[in-house]
Amino acid sequence: MSAQVQSWSLEQSYGTDLPDAMRAFSGSSSASLSLTLAGTDTTSAPALYGPWAPRSSGDAVRPGQSVVHRWGLGGSTIPGFRGSLRARSAQSGSDAVQVSALDGAERLRMPAQLPRPSGGIDSDTPFGASTNWVASPGWCVDHLLRNAGIHTCPPPRTGALLYASLHGGAAANVGYLKSLSGDWSQWTKTNAPWECAVQGSSAGTTKAEYAPLVRAVNRNHTDGFWYEVWIDNTGVTSGDRSIDLSLSWVPASLTPVYTTLRADFAAGTVTFFNGTNATPASNSSTTWTVSALTQQSGRWHFGMWLTFSSTGVPTVEGTVQYPNGSGLILLPGTIGSAVPAGTMGNVILRIGGMRVEALQVSQLAAKPATRDEIMQNGTWKKTATLDAPDIPLRVVPVISGSAWEAITSIARATLSTAEFDGDGIFRWRSRSRWSTAPSAENLTVTSERELASLTITEEIDACRNHCSVKWANWSKVKANKSWTKAAANVVQIPAGGSFSIAWSIGDDELDTPPPFTYTDALPDCIRFVNANTDTAAMVYGAVEVGTRRENGTLVLSMRNRSASAVWLRGATSGGASVVLLTPGIDSGQAPADNWSAAWNTTSQQVYGVQAFEHDPGGWVQDSASAASLATALRTAGAYPYPLLGNVEILPDPRLQLGDVVRVVDTTGAALNTLAWVIGIRTAGEGTTVRQTLTLRATAYNGVPVDAGLTPDPPVDPAVTV
Repeated sequence: MSAQVQSWSLEQSYGTDLPDAMRAFSGSSSASLSLTLAGTDTTSAPALYGPWAPRSSGDAVRPGQSVVHRWGLGGSTIPGFRGSLRARSAQSGSDAVQVSALDGAERLRMPAQLPRPSGGIDSDTPFGASTNWVASPGWCVDHLLRNAGIHTCPPPRTGALLYASLHGGAAANVGYLKSLSGDWSQWTKTNAPWECAVQGSSAGTTKAEYAPLVRAVNRNHTDGFWYEVWIDNTGVTSGDRSIDLSLSWVPASLTPVYTTLRADFAAGTVTFFNGTNATPASNSSTTWTVSALTQQSGRWHFGMWLTFSSTGVPTVEGTVQYPNGSGLILLPGTIGSAVPAGTMGNVILRIGGMRVEALQVSQLAAKPATRDEIMQNGTWKKTATLDAPDIPLRVVPVISGSAWEAITSIARATLSTAEFDGDGIFRWRSRSRWSTAPSAENLTVTSERELASLTITEEIDACRNHCSVKWANWSKVKANKSWTKAAANVVQIPAGGSFSIAWSIGDDELDTPPPFTYTDALPDCIRFVNANTDTAAMVYGAVEVGTRRENGTLVLSMRNRSASAVWLRGATSGGASVVLLTPGIDSGQAPADNWSAAWNTTSQQVYGVQAFEHDPGGWVQDSASAASLATALRTAGAYPYPLLGNVEILPDPRLQLGDVVRVVDTTGAALNTLAWVIGIRTAGEGTTVRQTLTLRATAYNGVPVDAGLTPDPPVDPAVTV
């Protein structure tokens, strides 16, 4: 408060599509801050802070300007809000300007975009229904946050060809997931390198294959390839303790050549392999001894810098960053024979026993040289945290609207909460936070000291004793590549030049990896030659080809990295130069709508059957998750837990949404109960600060016994029809 800040109010609450009084909360909370500003002795507030005010003073409250708000008592303050201004209103002739702001949700107003990999239903790469997670709701939220610059682990580098956070799903954030094998259902936050990690199998069978966003070429002599991964080996003392990270290179013969990094914690070695055998150990290799692998536990970073000579001879240089803060450079060495001219095929990750996070492959002009460059120190900050994933997805649902709207819908679908705290940190909490009634409080408020007013509401709408959850059953739905996108373009692409083709793409079409360069425009292939003739020679290892979704279109991009012009051209005059097959759902198929239900017969005997149907909108795709949600809803709604509104207390800046408050009222309602904080309104004016809470009870006062009562029948027995 000051001579110019006349008053302020801060409001926070959880939005939900559940009955208001139900003992559950979900959805998002976007805190809003309102300020009333006055002018000075010589200049009015509209003249200082209105839209036409001088920039020197008016820019302080322009829409989009940052806002930090702290408040407290007794001379100390606690962060309450961090966001940006949404609006200002200056009434001419008065001395007041109204300013309103929203928290970090304002950073998520861009269109929501999520990958749509086909692997979960692709007949070419079938996934197990229970052992392979393509994604999860938490993974999708993490992806939407990352697009807004809100990170939970080291982000994609500029030039990233593939990036997979592995935060509750194997899907790629940059690039395309092709297939999975082994167990991809173990996701952990415990001892994760940064936020959440996949727990590999001690048998070494956890394996994923990805296609890059762009199929880079191996005859580009100005760039190199940097592939890296984060690992935590805490407590892993037996079984397969190695990890393989492979790049395949596809030449004219379509027989891939594999360049592989292997870190073996049991042997204490790092090895690079090169050869045509898909099993790395059968190829040529160079090995470095890294004894620290057998001695230290914690967070590791492994990187490999790969370059090719003009004849295709690969040279590698490795880096290992230790948990204790030191590191090791593995000196450059050549591996095996030359790799034929071609393009990057797939990226293959195999994990044994450890926890792995933030897989990345990038094309860079220079190798990350310093420790800070290698570990991306100073380029990002961890500004979000998410609970462990608990719902698997085989198919990522279609989304629309803004990223914040998508996050809100995901939270409501999964009974989770999404919010930014007073420090600007995003927090995603799963339904586990309220599934069990708490036994301890964060704060106690009593009618003798803190409690000024209290209204308690109990209503039948809070009772939901038969809860059903819909889930989308994808088990019998298969993807096929029936969406053909072809072109017969004859285009000259000069040295260093680029060209692109775009096709319209529907929401029901899944992601399309980039095509391979080949002698004919077969399905998923593209053709480049050195002249515009039917007899022109094919060109390999020269043109980078990528695919991406953009504004309702599928864009195929081509970039000539060679020193000579090439032509995009069919094998015959007028023949197809490129053919893409976009995965789509088989005609006439759709996921079946299944339901899982949970109920409470004791409650039904007392209150009758009170039904509630929860439609997650495609975000639940297995019966176990649906049953768990139904049970959580049943637990929350079996009895009509009271809602405590207009709870005015002595202001406490430490109180946060989701905290547990003990309410002790000895003068009015005569109660002593725990309740969750689901809404907070704090307002300051002059020297007065008032705080009002909305609380949802965590306990119920027992089943009514109707002592001394004879319930009336529903129909008057004295009436004859």
